[in-house]
Amino acid sequence: MPIALRFSVLTLLGLFGLAGLVQLRLVPPPASRTGNATDRVLADLASQEAQQDGRARASAVLGQFVGGEITRYFWGGFTGYLDVLGLEPPEDMDVRVSEAPDRVQLLLIPRGGELRYVAEVQAEDNVPRGVACNGLGEPGAFVMHRDALHCPPGWTPLALPSRRGNAAR
Repeated sequence: MPIALRFSVLTLLGLFGLAGLVQLRLVPPPASRTGNATDRVLADLASQEAQQDGRARASAVLGQFVGGEITRYFWGGFTGYLDVLGLEPPEDMDVRVSEAPDRVQLLLIPRGGELRYVAEVQAEDNVPRGVACNGLGEPGAFVMHRDALHCPPGWTPLALPSRRGNAAR
């Protein structure tokens, strides 16, 4: 192990020496740079991180919603109340729930963002099926195709967190 460490250090020092010989400008990491370009890059990274965090929280809520509504359907029908399912939506998102006898839908609208999240559960022939999606604007009609519920046109399906942990066992 010490020989590998010595070899790594010597190689790294050699690369720095080579960079000096060819006058290659070494640039510090983005967080230690200053200037408008760096500020824009850091702001973009912060925005992407916030969007990924919002997507993860929305996916968790939508996954629980779909699972809860499917279970609830077998116990007497869908519900339009999130507290009945034991759900609390993210605080930074507006919530709309719409309910009909054969379907229920949850729409999450982040404050200050364009991307929206929606989940719908439909019962056809007494078999409930659900899907969660994200997209822009108002979601259109969900499509039942080959015994599966699909997102409206222009919307992207979300991978919902699994309740089993690792499904491949």
